[in-house]
Amino acid sequence: MSSIKRLLPLDGIKVIEIAGLAPAPFAGMVLADFGANVIRVDKSTNMHNNMDKLTRHKRSISINLKSPIGISILKRLIYLDTDILIEPFRPGVMERLGLGPNELCKLNEKLIYVRLTGFGQKGRFSNMAGHDINYLAVSGVLSLLGRKDDPDFAGGGMMCVLGILFALIERSKSGKGQIIDVAMVDGVKYLATFLHLMKLMKQLMTEPRGENLLDGGAHFYEVYETKDNKYMAVGAIEPQFYAELLKRLGLNANYLPSQLDNSKWNEMKQLFKEKFMTKTQDEWNQVFFGSDACVTPVYELSGKVPEPAPKLYETPSRLAHINESLDPGKHSEEILKESGYSESEIKEFLMRGIVGGLNFKKSLL
Repeated sequence: MSSIKRLLPLDGIKVIEIAGLAPAPFAGMVLADFGANVIRVDKSTNMHNNMDKLTRHKRSISINLKSPIGISILKRLIYLDTDILIEPFRPGVMERLGLGPNELCKLNEKLIYVRLTGFGQKGRFSNMAGHDINYLAVSGVLSLLGRKDDPDFAGGGMMCVLGILFALIERSKSGKGQIIDVAMVDGVKYLATFLHLMKLMKQLMTEPRGENLLDGGAHFYEVYETKDNKYMAVGAIEPQFYAELLKRLGLNANYLPSQLDNSKWNEMKQLFKEKFMTKTQDEWNQVFFGSDACVTPVYELSGKVPEPAPKLYETPSRLAHINESLDPGKHSEEILKESGYSESEIKEFLMRGIVGGLNFKKSLL
């Protein structure tokens, strides 16, 4: 590794993130972890925001976007040197505020304007609220996942970061920004490409839901409870791994049905349940550790914050473990000064309720 200190991958990239729910803040956090200067635009409020844990390495300015002056402040921030704007609102909200892509991209032709919504800018569901399970359902992926009679879960957000990075690369060639429409429904579909192909090719997903190899139907791709009420995950799909699994469980393959005989899967699942209940999780760890049986313990999330991923050896990310909270408007004064506003202008904005922030008030009043 070179002894010369290198910049973080996104050093020099300025991001304006309009405060919203998890997907947009997560995208902003990833960009900040890898060096971007991320400024979160919060509502003009004096409330603490200690519950939001996706704020590390960001700064906050609190602006009243219902005020014409507040809108002009945000436009100034974007006009000066902003590379990326991330907005999480439903279709039409930014346009009604006078902050739509047509206007802002004329103001700053290098701006990458990111629209992160659940269902996209157009279509039947575009103006509806939703959460992960809804995006899975509308994308068609929900029908491929989950057990026969159990509810489902989902996730979404990283596609926003991916789109931004692609746009930054393209901008380095063309010199111009572009609009990115990130619908979580589309991201879910894309991430589930493998499952869709398997369904179309009539592989893996041929039986009713909950009766296939990857949706809880197979006894060798399942989670089993242990003697101490903990769990072990089994994923022994390949024949050689399945043989190792049976060996470690103390089962003789000669007296058991074929691995892929799905008519016997429920029977085998019951046998596995009984087996795993004979030892604690630690004991099973000792049995399977170092083997190719594809059996691992199911650990609970620790108190440690996950480190940013992927790991870049030459230009690693910032540390994840910081405890500093980001209250709305914490850096309002600092950001406004960087944008060229005088102290008297800033004080007037505060007095009129156009900008806010607890630390901001203490410094000016």
